[in-house]
Amino acid sequence: MYNEVIYLVTKEKKTNEVGDLITERTLAPRFARLKSIGQAEFYQAQAQGLKPEIKFILSDYLDYENQEEVVHNNFRYKVLRTFRSGNEIEIVCYGGVKAEVAQNGDS
Repeated sequence: MYNEVIYLVTKEKKTNEVGDLITERTLAPRFARLKSIGQAEFYQAQAQGLKPEIKFILSDYLDYENQEEVVHNNFRYKVLRTFRSGNEIEIVCYGGVKAEVAQNGDS
């Protein structure tokens, strides 16, 4: 069941009104299924210096557009890898950092 709300973060570099280069983040809400990181996957990643923490499953791979960050429950995660299976896409993430995220999509 896809009952978790996640936000896929799209970053775009822009110039503000005074000419400074800024990064604008847009949050796209998606329904996902939360899944645990398997023991074998965890230890294989650890051997390569990676630490997967959480896995999200989207029902349609077209909902994912190669975003590099995901926000869930006010934690910001970096995307480690993705895996497509049929229409679903699995997004494995690491580095959950507390992030205050406004509901209107601004962060």
